[in-house]
Amino acid sequence: MAANAEDKLVIMNEEELKRKQKEKLKKLQATGGNPRPARTLFLFNLKNPFRKACTSIVEWKTFEIIILLTIFANCIALAVFLPMPEEDSNNTNINLESLEYIFMIIFTLECFLKIVAYGLVFHEGAYLRNCWNILDFVIVFMGLFTFALDTINKIAGVPLEKGGGFDMKALRAFRVLRPLRLVSGVPSLQVVMNSILKAMLPLLHIALLVFLLVTIYAIMGLELFKCKMHKTCYYTGTNIYSLAEGEEPAPCAQAGNGRRCLINGSECRPGWEGPNNGITHFDNIGFAMLTVYQCITMEGWTKVLYWVNDAMGNEWPWVYFVPLILLGSFFVLNLVLGVLSGEFTKEREKARSRGEFQKLRERQQLDEDVHGYMEWITHAEVLDADQEGKGLLPLTSDSDTDSLYDLEGKGRIVYYYRLARRWNRFFRMKCLLYVKTKSFYWLVMFLVLLNTLTIATEYHHQPNWLTSLQDGASRLLLLLFVVEMFVKMYALGPRAYFMSLFNRFDCFVVLCGILEMIMFSVGVLAPLGFSVLRCIRLLRILKVTKHWTALSNLVASLLNSVRSIASLLLLLFLFIVIFSLLGMQVFGGKFNFTDHRPRRSNFDNFPQALITVFQILTGESWTTIMNNGIMAYGGPEFPGILVAIYFIILFVCGNYILLNVFLAIAVDNLAEAESLTSAQKDKAEEKMRRKLLRSKMPEKTDEDRERIAKKLAEQRSKTEGMPTTAKLKVDEFESNVNEVKDPFPPDDFPGDDEEVEPDIPISPRPRPMADLQLKEEAVPLPEASSFYIFGPQNKIRKLCYKIINASSFTNLILLFILLSSISLAAEDPIDPKSYRNKILAYADIVFTTVFTIEIVLKMTVYGAFMHEGSFCRNSFNILDLIVVGVSLLSMGMESSAISVVKILRVLRVLRPLRAINRAKGLKHVVQCVFVAIKTIGNIVLVTMLLNFMFACIGVQLFKGKFYSCTDSLKMTGEECQGVFVKHTENSLQDTVLAQREWLNNDFNFDNVLNGMLALFTVSTFEGWPKLLYRAMDSDVEDMGPVFNNRVDVSIFFIIYIILIAFFMMNIFVGFVIVTFQEQGEQEYKDCELDKNQRQCVQYALKARPLRCYIPKNPNQYRVWYIVTSCYFEYLMFFLIMLNTLCLGMQHCNQSDHVTQLSDTLNLIFTVLFTVEMILKLMAFKARGYFGDPWNVFDFIIVIGSVVDVILSEVDSALAASGGLYCLHGCAETNPLQAIAASENASVSITFFRLFRVMRLVKLLNRSEGIRNLLWTFIKSFQALPHVALLIIMLFFIYAVIGMQIFGKVALVDGTQINRNNNFQTFPQAVLMLFRCATGEAWQEVMMASMYGKKCDPKSDFLPGEEFTCGSNFAVFYFLSFYCLCAFLILNLFVAVIMDNFDYLTRDWSLLGPHHLDEFKKIWAEYDPEATGRIKHLDVVTLLRRIQPPLGFGKFCPHRAACKRLIGMNMPLNSDGTVTFNATLFALVRTALKIKTEGNFEQANEELRAIIKSIWKRTSMKLLDQVIPPIGDDEVTVGKFYSTFLLQDHFRKFLKRQEEYYGYRPSKKSASGPEIQAGLRSIDDEVAPEMHRAISGDLQNEEEMEKAMEEAGEEGIYQRTHGLFGNRVDSSSTEPVDVQYQQMTNQRPLMFSESQPESPPNSAALLPTTDFFFPTTAPKSNTNNNAFAEFSFDREGSPDEFYNLSEDAEAGNMRSCNFRVRTDKTQFPYEPNYGDSQSESSSSAADRLVQEALVDPRSVSVTKEEMADAMHTTVDELESVATGVLSAKNRRPIPVPPPAVRRKRRPIPLIPSVQEAHSKV
Repeated sequence: MAANAEDKLVIMNEEELKRKQKEKLKKLQATGGNPRPARTLFLFNLKNPFRKACTSIVEWKTFEIIILLTIFANCIALAVFLPMPEEDSNNTNINLESLEYIFMIIFTLECFLKIVAYGLVFHEGAYLRNCWNILDFVIVFMGLFTFALDTINKIAGVPLEKGGGFDMKALRAFRVLRPLRLVSGVPSLQVVMNSILKAMLPLLHIALLVFLLVTIYAIMGLELFKCKMHKTCYYTGTNIYSLAEGEEPAPCAQAGNGRRCLINGSECRPGWEGPNNGITHFDNIGFAMLTVYQCITMEGWTKVLYWVNDAMGNEWPWVYFVPLILLGSFFVLNLVLGVLSGEFTKEREKARSRGEFQKLRERQQLDEDVHGYMEWITHAEVLDADQEGKGLLPLTSDSDTDSLYDLEGKGRIVYYYRLARRWNRFFRMKCLLYVKTKSFYWLVMFLVLLNTLTIATEYHHQPNWLTSLQDGASRLLLLLFVVEMFVKMYALGPRAYFMSLFNRFDCFVVLCGILEMIMFSVGVLAPLGFSVLRCIRLLRILKVTKHWTALSNLVASLLNSVRSIASLLLLLFLFIVIFSLLGMQVFGGKFNFTDHRPRRSNFDNFPQALITVFQILTGESWTTIMNNGIMAYGGPEFPGILVAIYFIILFVCGNYILLNVFLAIAVDNLAEAESLTSAQKDKAEEKMRRKLLRSKMPEKTDEDRERIAKKLAEQRSKTEGMPTTAKLKVDEFESNVNEVKDPFPPDDFPGDDEEVEPDIPISPRPRPMADLQLKEEAVPLPEASSFYIFGPQNKIRKLCYKIINASSFTNLILLFILLSSISLAAEDPIDPKSYRNKILAYADIVFTTVFTIEIVLKMTVYGAFMHEGSFCRNSFNILDLIVVGVSLLSMGMESSAISVVKILRVLRVLRPLRAINRAKGLKHVVQCVFVAIKTIGNIVLVTMLLNFMFACIGVQLFKGKFYSCTDSLKMTGEECQGVFVKHTENSLQDTVLAQREWLNNDFNFDNVLNGMLALFTVSTFEGWPKLLYRAMDSDVEDMGPVFNNRVDVSIFFIIYIILIAFFMMNIFVGFVIVTFQEQGEQEYKDCELDKNQRQCVQYALKARPLRCYIPKNPNQYRVWYIVTSCYFEYLMFFLIMLNTLCLGMQHCNQSDHVTQLSDTLNLIFTVLFTVEMILKLMAFKARGYFGDPWNVFDFIIVIGSVVDVILSEVDSALAASGGLYCLHGCAETNPLQAIAASENASVSITFFRLFRVMRLVKLLNRSEGIRNLLWTFIKSFQALPHVALLIIMLFFIYAVIGMQIFGKVALVDGTQINRNNNFQTFPQAVLMLFRCATGEAWQEVMMASMYGKKCDPKSDFLPGEEFTCGSNFAVFYFLSFYCLCAFLILNLFVAVIMDNFDYLTRDWSLLGPHHLDEFKKIWAEYDPEATGRIKHLDVVTLLRRIQPPLGFGKFCPHRAACKRLIGMNMPLNSDGTVTFNATLFALVRTALKIKTEGNFEQANEELRAIIKSIWKRTSMKLLDQVIPPIGDDEVTVGKFYSTFLLQDHFRKFLKRQEEYYGYRPSKKSASGPEIQAGLRSIDDEVAPEMHRAISGDLQNEEEMEKAMEEAGEEGIYQRTHGLFGNRVDSSSTEPVDVQYQQMTNQRPLMFSESQPESPPNSAALLPTTDFFFPTTAPKSNTNNNAFAEFSFDREGSPDEFYNLSEDAEAGNMRSCNFRVRTDKTQFPYEPNYGDSQSESSSSAADRLVQEALVDPRSVSVTKEEMADAMHTTVDELESVATGVLSAKNRRPIPVPPPAVRRKRRPIPLIPSVQEAHSKV
């Protein structure tokens, strides 16, 4: 009973425990995982009823929901609030204000309850320890504070301002952040938030880089353009700007190269505030930085460039702006993208490891299986039905019994029922069979196409018959679709029908159609809704995807990531809401200016604010909104300019971060879709393979076998013949003679299939030519005769063949292609009869002749086109032929039809394309682009489909509604006649009479093509706000605009932008990136090393040690010491920062004091930097100084600065006589000339002033992160040359075409083709294209180039043809250019960056190539002369100075370091040194685990083969150094350290034994057995250092570290370290010497004959004590490292070695020579001597260990430990021990024997072993 009771008790306790644990868990969850504090606010303990109540309320689920709802309500209240100008208000607003108090009370209450429940701040998990709570607390506190202030003011009787004063406004702005609390409630939002937050750290580096870039550019702008923007053209004597129609005021120049004022009666005059009301200029550092930042965002940068051009002439300002865009926009800002997508992928990887991808794959699998199952069942049913069908007939008249049934009606019903069922089943099967056929599918597709056509053929003002036809067709089609739906339903049955997603979708579309028909016929629905519903049918087009695997996979993958996209959209929406609410508080009702033009993008109500914020996110004209905001707060003065912060934060967060996360998601999904597709491909291939195997014929297999055998044999011969050095020399020589000419043989020449050519995959990064050691494969002469005249043996033909294949001929042709391209660019497009063009025409004749001769020669050799391998069978050759033919034609047709000639002249532009066929790298990139286009095809089609659908909807919505009259009062085309009084700004007359015109918008939706064009411009984000507001004002067809008539249509544009621009375009970009990366990896498909390993290995093979110059001269050494110290670096850093401040101090119209001060400071800084340069030159000497590129940069800057100082001094000295440029008397200077000189100071002083600014670039060298970024920049630039070449070619071709076609358009100010932006010269055309590539209003340029523009007066138009210039070809021209450039080629930039910057987001604990520079730097300290060798003992200290993942780090334990070194196993040279490349390679290899498993020698051979195959030109010498070949019995570091570890281990046993027994066996006691060793009597006092060196005892580690620190920096260079950085104090020299002499006397080491006796005091040369032997022997000692294979005499003091208790004999020298063999194990030592096993039953190792340990029980444990420590198995340990014991049993007498000659290098042999040898 008692026992039972006890049991019950226990059970009770368990239940209680469970309950308690549950409660605990609940509490923990409530407080975020922290236990509740005992007291809160020093008052309430856990038992306090009030606190309990608070806690229970706070932890109540409903409470959280209530709070979230309140927040939501608060947001709605904020959104309904209408801000009004001048602090006005209305009833709604006043009610909302009072409502605000209720919200405040609720939030205060929540805050108070939580504080009581959780404590305020002092405990873990207290209220304020959570970020969201801090936000809440601040909001509540601000609310209470303002409320209190208001109350105090009321009591005090201070009159209240309207709206409650400034505090109220600040509070309102704060409340806006409340919606952020929603984030913490949604889990998938947190993934997106997490990935954004995780990316913050690398993003900070990038932000710093951007900031530095902006600063450097701003200061350059300050130097170059300050005060230049303040003159403009005024009408003489007035303050009215003189402008052309539609032009903005722009700067001008009174003299010099800038813009002149050409309007009559106007003059250029200072006193203008500057462009954008004085916001955009370079007058001081703040505005300059704002302007530069605005340029980097690529919004409005061309305007700034054009203003600067107007002020200073257009020769050189582009040099400032174009690199700014290239660097800032294309490179640095794309880094953001790289980082984000990396982080996002990492977050997704975590999810993937949770198996989401697997789930998706499984789901697909399941669908397939279900599908297969259904097919199978239906098939069975069909068969069944067929059989029944055969048996149906007899059922009708079965037998007489049936007639009996006839009598009864009931029986008849049953009979007919059965009959019906059978027929039903029969028909169902027939339907099913039909539905499953391909023909049915294509029929439906055809109907879908017809449906699409009926919708797409609608246009504005279409005839009535077309309308009725479309109506009829759409009804008929609807009927057909209904029939299709019912047939399918009938065949499959409702359940099976609705299983498919597409069918559900179909059903929905059909029902919509029916609904629309009914409503339309009843007349309920306005035509608008009707048409949109009809467009839903278009979605049927998407059915195509069903049979298109790549696409359906993409769709599947996208659906899979719908959650992350939805959460991102939610985050985006929250973000937009918060910023629009904030914008309403700050700018609501403020955008009303004196010019009374309404600003459409404003913050006056919530919907409009949302649209405005969305517009800023897309980056379109965000600068104009910012300028309006600044002007609303009083212009570019102090308070107003702060407004810019709001816009910059909004732009940065929105545009860079959130929108790039879209791209990150897209890239991620693409990769996923790719893997799905490849999984399916593999499956399909597997199936195919099986089929083939079944169907193979026996004869064929024999052939196959032979072929395979041949291939195998070839491969084997390749791998076996590892070339020796001698062979290699010949190889290298040969390869230099036969230069590699054509590493990428064209596919379509003969002889390709027969010859085994190495496959060179198409990849965007052509491998360096050096990597491909292919002999030039000249295409052989085809067998057939060419032109039926020249046979294969014809002499002429052979001669032609020789000429064609001569490299000089190819180069000559390339030269001619280049020259002809230049001549094309040099043509004058305006006047074809100009002198220049005549000369170029003659040049053209020469070029055409040369090219014709080339083609004739080639055709003679290869034949024209009749046979295989002939000239025209190659696509590139056909291109050549067309180009040359066109040139010949255009020469022949000088006079006839002009338009034809013009087209032909334009076609000559294709000439540069011929270079592609000649330059192999280019050909490669072009092929890659084609591959990319193939893969991108899917996406392009889907995007086109969506675009088309949206265009159809657009046509239904806006057809004919974008017309307007120039007189805004007239609303229809009929009214819009005659003239009206037009109000003009900026002209001498206030009003003019103007003609009324009824105009359509440039971009409209009058038909589907126009709609698609308009939507395409929207998707590039250019000019969409204009189109949006146009659409919002649209009213009825053929009526003018009504202000904000249909705000709801903005949804159409926003959905379009999110779907297409954010999403599809990003997938497009993603596709280019993924394709690029895949193509890059393609060539290494079968390589066993991954990308990172390849990069690191390549670095290790290619790296060379740095020279670290250390002067010998003591004075020079002092200088050197100062210059290299870190304090000097800090000082220079500080000076550069000061210099930056001083440069940034300048501003426009500064006082003379400031100018003088900045000049003086500049002089001081120049002197200081010159001193730095001189000091460095003294320290490093010229050769060392100029070896470092940063120093060269410094040098140039210093020289430039000195010149600048001299120039400015001379100038000021000569100022009296008119300045520097007037040395020969300028008394009669024209004042205008002086102005011109000041404005044109292009090369003069300002240029040299730039050198001051360039010093800032030195800042980049200071930060590690930024250095890494820069390093990678340079790397990615190296990857770009061919891409860049392709871009240049593209620009060239488009620029020349543009000049030919649009060059004659007149330059009219106020239009898009003007003085700054035109096609009249080649440079202008290129700049124009660059502008379009950055997307600056390209659609307006396109419209300005259309047909019907005014012609340039200088061009040769016929009378009456003045307005015939331009061409409608512009649409195709600009669209194709934008697509190619903006999507394909700029994305290659992004791809290269993402490829090279993946290290930014990669796990930092992985070794990457960017870590390896540190090794070079630190190596240089140990090897200043860059000999590439250091003592192997320094390797340990070196590696401990480098942090992981590359080195060991300071805190690495010695044992671990030794183990790693054993794994590294570099070969030791004869002088005890290791080489640079071998060490670095070994580090990389062990860190990345490249081929470290398995058999060591085999792994080495495999690795050698891999390296040879990837880096063809690696010299064998280097390869042998890095991976020693088989059969090299070298001494390696691994062997050395393994002996050390063994010995260290034996010493540990002794220690353990001593602790076990509690006494230390003393060597003095005569009774105790004495330890015999090479060193007999060493006093412990003499040299503790010695013991340490001998035993490697590491107990005194701390003392050593201290000693090392005390030793200071010189220690690095004068190494007197022991093995592990234990520095030996020089005071211990003498004892060491004595010791050493004793050692040499008592230990007869015999060196072999190559080495003379080393003098006994050899250690006196350098006081190092090292491991067992002196490291520095005299120079004659060639074989120090031979000690690595030394013997293990039992030596050392007794407390450091094992006890020989069993060993009776004294004076017995036992030794075991470590002869190392690597063929048995990966580890570099396998001590393996003495074959005779001991007869005793206990194993040899046991006995050996037993000698060390008295207690027999610990033997086996110790043995295992030993084996483990030596990374070897117990069996191997056995063999060692056997060797030791057998040597012990033989007891040889130590007699110095004759020297034994070894195979490779002399090694000191221990006498006992030699004796054994001699016996043998």
